[in-house]
Amino acid sequence: MYNIYLYGAPARSCTAKFLIIMKLSFLFLIIPLIQVTASSKAQTITLNKQNASISAVFEEIMMQSDYDFSYSEQQISKVGLITISVTKASITEVLDKCFKGQPLTYSIKGKNIIITAKKTSLFQRLADKFSNIDIQGTIVDETGSPLVGATIKIKSSTTIVRTDRQGRFFMQNVAEDAILVISYIGYETLEITASENIGIIKLGFKAGQLEEVNVSTGYQTLDRSKTTGSFAQIDNQLLNRSVSSNLIDRIKDLVPGVYFQDRDPQLNSITTNPLAKSTGITVRGQSTFNASKEPLIILDNFPYEGEVNNINPNDIESISILKDASAASIWGARSANGVIVITTKRGKLNQQTKIDFSSNFTIINKPNLKYDQAFLSSKDYIEVEEVLFNNGYFDSQLADDVTFPTITPAIELMTKYRSATTDQQRNEIQQELNLLKASDVRDDYSRYLYQKGLNQQYSLGIRGGTNNMTYTLSAGYDKNKNNLIRNEYSRISINSLNTYTPIRNLELTAGINYSQNETLANNEYIYGSFTGLAYPYISIYPYASFADNQGNSLPVLQNLRRQYIDNTSSLGFLDWNLRPLDEIKLADHKIKNSDLLLKFGAKYQVLPYLSIQLNYQSEKQIIIDRNYRSIDTYYARNLINQFSAYDASSGSISYPFPKNGILDLSNVNWQSNNLRGQVNFEKTINKHTISGLIGAEVNELETEAYSRTSYGYNDQFGLSVNNLNYETFYPINPSGSANIPAPLGTVGGMLRRTISYFSIATYQYDSRYTINVSVRKDGANLFGAKVNDKFKPFLSAGLGWDLSKESFYKLQWLPYLRLRASYGYQGNTYELSSAYLSGYYTNNNTTGASSIYITSAPNPRLQWERVNNVNLGADFGIANNTLTGSLELFHKYGKELIQPTELPAQTGFMTYLANTASTQTKGIDLTLKSQNLNGKFKWATTFLLSCIKDKVIKYDSPLNASSISNGDYVEGKPLYSIFSYKWAGLNPANGNPRGYLNGQISEDYLAIRNNFNPDSLVFNGSQIPSVYGSFRNDFSLKGISLSVNISYRLGFVFRRPSVNTSYENLIQAGHADYQLAWKRPGDESSTNVPSIIYPGDSNRNSFYQLSEILVEPGDHIRLQDVRLGYELNAQALKAIGLASLNVFGFANNIGIIWRKNKSGIDPATDPRTRSQYPNPFTISFGINANF
Repeated sequence: MYNIYLYGAPARSCTAKFLIIMKLSFLFLIIPLIQVTASSKAQTITLNKQNASISAVFEEIMMQSDYDFSYSEQQISKVGLITISVTKASITEVLDKCFKGQPLTYSIKGKNIIITAKKTSLFQRLADKFSNIDIQGTIVDETGSPLVGATIKIKSSTTIVRTDRQGRFFMQNVAEDAILVISYIGYETLEITASENIGIIKLGFKAGQLEEVNVSTGYQTLDRSKTTGSFAQIDNQLLNRSVSSNLIDRIKDLVPGVYFQDRDPQLNSITTNPLAKSTGITVRGQSTFNASKEPLIILDNFPYEGEVNNINPNDIESISILKDASAASIWGARSANGVIVITTKRGKLNQQTKIDFSSNFTIINKPNLKYDQAFLSSKDYIEVEEVLFNNGYFDSQLADDVTFPTITPAIELMTKYRSATTDQQRNEIQQELNLLKASDVRDDYSRYLYQKGLNQQYSLGIRGGTNNMTYTLSAGYDKNKNNLIRNEYSRISINSLNTYTPIRNLELTAGINYSQNETLANNEYIYGSFTGLAYPYISIYPYASFADNQGNSLPVLQNLRRQYIDNTSSLGFLDWNLRPLDEIKLADHKIKNSDLLLKFGAKYQVLPYLSIQLNYQSEKQIIIDRNYRSIDTYYARNLINQFSAYDASSGSISYPFPKNGILDLSNVNWQSNNLRGQVNFEKTINKHTISGLIGAEVNELETEAYSRTSYGYNDQFGLSVNNLNYETFYPINPSGSANIPAPLGTVGGMLRRTISYFSIATYQYDSRYTINVSVRKDGANLFGAKVNDKFKPFLSAGLGWDLSKESFYKLQWLPYLRLRASYGYQGNTYELSSAYLSGYYTNNNTTGASSIYITSAPNPRLQWERVNNVNLGADFGIANNTLTGSLELFHKYGKELIQPTELPAQTGFMTYLANTASTQTKGIDLTLKSQNLNGKFKWATTFLLSCIKDKVIKYDSPLNASSISNGDYVEGKPLYSIFSYKWAGLNPANGNPRGYLNGQISEDYLAIRNNFNPDSLVFNGSQIPSVYGSFRNDFSLKGISLSVNISYRLGFVFRRPSVNTSYENLIQAGHADYQLAWKRPGDESSTNVPSIIYPGDSNRNSFYQLSEILVEPGDHIRLQDVRLGYELNAQALKAIGLASLNVFGFANNIGIIWRKNKSGIDPATDPRTRSQYPNPFTISFGINANF
């Protein structure tokens, strides 16, 4: 990691190159969609086989031609070894030589070669001709796409054929009364009577099974029955149940073991550092202290390093979530936090062109700002100011004619009231105070700074394929109008993925994902964030007004007293008032994020059971943050006025600080490259199936970021003032001296390189017993001063047993039961340090001297963190599979976790990072799905339950008096524990809060706070729910569907805020509990809020804020969302060229059904960690159309 302070190059050239690359790449990928392809491969065969089996000869012929063979193992078992040598021979010449002298013959139908037994006599041939028939047909899925490799078997025989690439099959000499058994993995098995032309046969998905039919690990796609790990699959239909432009939001409450941190959608920000990404997701808890807590995101087989908001949810076909070691350890050092594998939509061979269109809009209510309890009403606030005023608290500020500190309007009026000489003057002043007491700044926030949000989303996709090519092209456009006025978000996305088979067994893949989004961040006045006022206020006062009755913008105080501002204006200074509404109009802050992802692949089928594969992916992301503050903005005016020099003799003003605008510009480039090669193997011999892969990959992530600030910037001409003196101390207004802040000119970045070797092997016997083994070894440039320390192995193994297929299994009420077990190690990364001395360079703004700031001491043995993961699972189906589900028990043990470890002071460091900490996590994941009614009226239920318990096993950081408020880790307790001081009630005499010291009731707050041993505190519980999940019911009748989702969070606590117990601190942060404060003896029987005192006692207040009386249970049940849809009649749609049309409405954030706490608080609104109001109610309407 490095930081160099200098001016960066303009962003324009980098952006132009980026766009050129994007255009050329897109042109290359679009060509297959508009060209007409034709096969020009010569159908000649060259063979040289000595004593080879007939099956080996068939395989070689298929490698060199487009032909497939249909035969049974019993037939070819009668053929001896063959010796054949031909050069550029035709297919018939080769086959004639193969079958010369053999008991078999052949016939060719299209591209299918059918092997049959030779007839020994004319009579026999005539008899067979009249008694047997030839069969042909095509097997497709419910969408009409061919099922390649579907099995057609003559019942009670060994004759089996498989469908070709067009889904077709041929069988000869089949008895007319024969029964054909047609099967395909994940589909219903079908039995039909043989006939000459069966036609097109549609297979439907298996009903009554868990929806995970096939899962993707990012390296391979697996039949769920061949896995032993913990997978969760979200298909396209489930993913599109909710409405959001953010992919991550659509996963919420769909998978057990995946927890989403509640967050305020208004606070979303663009991540410019790949190490600072935060999805708010944890998979089966947290097993680290200081390393990455984020799950690994995989997009189409490679890690996605970009901002996840760049991904258009409408381009996604499915999502697989890998939760245990057997499922995720193939990703090695980045898999400990779980892996989310995202697979985009793609075309299929011989698929007719399909056009999908979707559009929706979402209306977002204004947030309910008055829900916030951390607010002191104007009446109470002025009462507090009056108490302080009468005690002389503001006397020094009122008398200060040097710095002219901020004085609120109420204090100004109290000052006038004190000096008033007549009752009329006092009455007029009192009326003005009464008007202020009736004001509520939240009304102005809601009226002038907030609006109803409106999100719009449009998507168009085209998919299809020919016999040797598939294509996918989609485009999306999103435009979101934020609840904050003048804040917006827009995104354009293009996705294309094409495969092409130029010769038999060779498949080439090329794809592009491009997105460009723009965020307008012009409104910085989020409710609760208006801070920065001069001491002693900090936050805006509750009776402030942003506009008058006519809507004209009004000033609010920021750093200076009103009389000083008026005086400087009369002298010719720029207007020093801050008017929030004008600032919003003047703001020009844009963040552009362009993400280009290119992927190429080649796969060659060496043998039917062996293939080699090479994949490459390149991703480039450019984030440009441009914040222009014109001379009319308060930010620019404030700096100009501070350094303005007034000449009293001439009345002129000079400007050491340029009298123009200020431009902040930053540019962040991410470049990621991934290259992977692997060999895949899968072969079935009788009841034995062996599959696996082995390979290696390298990847590199390099980031570079630079920023600069231009003073005196003229936006029309793009010019700034560069000849400023940053060393001289100038006199500043209203007093003192300072040098002009040196503008930013930093360059920083990081380089991460890894190399990995991996292998996976799976053995399955008779579709009953399954064994999985995976091995991966990762190395990186971040760890280990020695080569041997740079690499770390990660292993896993799993067992699966389909108990219900055993002959002794007789439980009719439980027709399906499969047991699974896995064990292994996963890794986690820490990228904020390395094995070497780490730091960054900086220059002194005044002297220009260079220095290095050390961030961490060297540790040559620093290595990956490891998580030991054990998982036991059972998949089951009850009552003819009307109730299905899975139950999993897991245990995670975090080992060699990184923590700061003390060093002797003589080393020059206080701590170094070492792999010496550990954690433990246990839990249960349960999924239940029931088909309650399955007639014309359908009713299905999905119940998800996750139970989790984590614990700190070893963490050496010493505790201190602030540990209870900082949430430091305590051994033997959950990672996010809440401790509090034991509460002994209020002192009846004075309303003081009381606690315990050495077992006795005490008001010695300093001594109580210094007694920070966890044994002396009350352990209240974890801040993270120990039980969570959802309960969803889906109803349908004819074309109408209704889905209702209820979520729940149980078994956790939160510390609610309350009123500060010191008057002087109440003007900095108020709370509605002020009304409940103790005022007189006897109040202690009806309140637990202490008396408010002046002067204040910080230890007294800290004790109260951290006492157990303010810890509340967070358990609650929420009606999260409801979806109502209508599917139009398919027959009526055909007349207008539509295959399907669905219209829907979706309501989200509906409200809490039940909460355990008696304070009426929504636990998702804890202002200490999240927003101060519930996420607002939203309602969406949309359509999905398929052509």
